[in-house]
Amino acid sequence: MVARYFREWDPLWFYVHTAIQSSAFVLGLIGIITGLVLEDRIGANVSTHKGLGIFIFVLGCLQVMAVLARPDISSKVRKYWNWYHHNVGRILFIFAVANIFYGIQLGGEGTGWKAGYGVVLALLVISGIALEIRVFMRK
Repeated sequence: MVARYFREWDPLWFYVHTAIQSSAFVLGLIGIITGLVLEDRIGANVSTHKGLGIFIFVLGCLQVMAVLARPDISSKVRKYWNWYHHNVGRILFIFAVANIFYGIQLGGEGTGWKAGYGVVLALLVISGIALEIRVFMRK
């Protein structure tokens, strides 16, 4: 959201976006490690959840590697890089949301955790809609 809606604060938006995404990458790595340790300790059969988590982590790694190959803003191929970066990020987000809900279900935590996570997602969606309206009104 920072990268899409706060570009008028250049270059601050880029540094904030990078910091948020780097933090998410580190938290994802911690989640993968924690999940693998827990799977061994409790002997849980969570192959789908684990597979999705690894897939999400691989997409995150691709995003990090893509930053290293980011062409200059004036480059002719920059639009293709942007398309790749934006869409892989969206796909990653969708799979992450689904895997979190699936993990809550596997953990048997019931409606309380799902509702709490749903509220967080609803706030993100409402914020996105409000920011999208803001962009539309400025044009």
